[in-house]
Amino acid sequence: MHDVIIACRMLQDELNLVMDRTGCRYRVIWLDSELHLDPNLLRAELQKNIDSLSGTDNILFAYGCCGNGLVGLTASTANLVIPRTDDCISMVLSRPGEKFERQKYTYFLTKGWLEGSKSILNEYRHAISRYGETKAKRLFEIMFKHYHHLMLIDTGAYNLADCLGQAEELAQNTHLNLVVAKGGLWFLEKLLTGPYDENFCIIPKGGKVSTGHFGYAGGEPA
Repeated sequence: MHDVIIACRMLQDELNLVMDRTGCRYRVIWLDSELHLDPNLLRAELQKNIDSLSGTDNILFAYGCCGNGLVGLTASTANLVIPRTDDCISMVLSRPGEKFERQKYTYFLTKGWLEGSKSILNEYRHAISRYGETKAKRLFEIMFKHYHHLMLIDTGAYNLADCLGQAEELAQNTHLNLVVAKGGLWFLEKLLTGPYDENFCIIPKGGKVSTGHFGYAGGEPA
């Protein structure tokens, strides 16, 4: 069986670790994490890559619904296998067989998200260079006024110390409470190895992704 993975670079550390653990040697098409900022651009880029493939049986997505960015995709060249979860954050925080409850008033971070060129930390540093520290802090206090916590997710795919300092810097400058939460890789492992149960959307070749495909997350009705 010839399968291909389309993955967000935000999950690069996590997916590479799972591929090593499982011995998976599928081809991976990496897409920039910044596409999350615009679901329409994400959908267009995903569709372009789906359409470009040939001789492929299944396309495995290291993505969730991602702000409806995957809704509307057409399985033009192969079957699509998509985790039935809201986004990359819920994918690494959910637990098998449990309904995922996203913590309220929380901004989530991983090493991959911190390293993106459009990460919130890089945006903060850019604001300082453009407006000065006082105005930049005031702008970010307004941006984060509805948040109480900054959560750094320890997925086990990287050394937490490598990004803890960046998370602390951002928490200090936004006046948020920094918390570290343990994540997991079970969703990605199951994506590569199966079997595909209610935690996955299976769209056969010729079909189209709809909002109804994302009726479950983490094993329970959403």
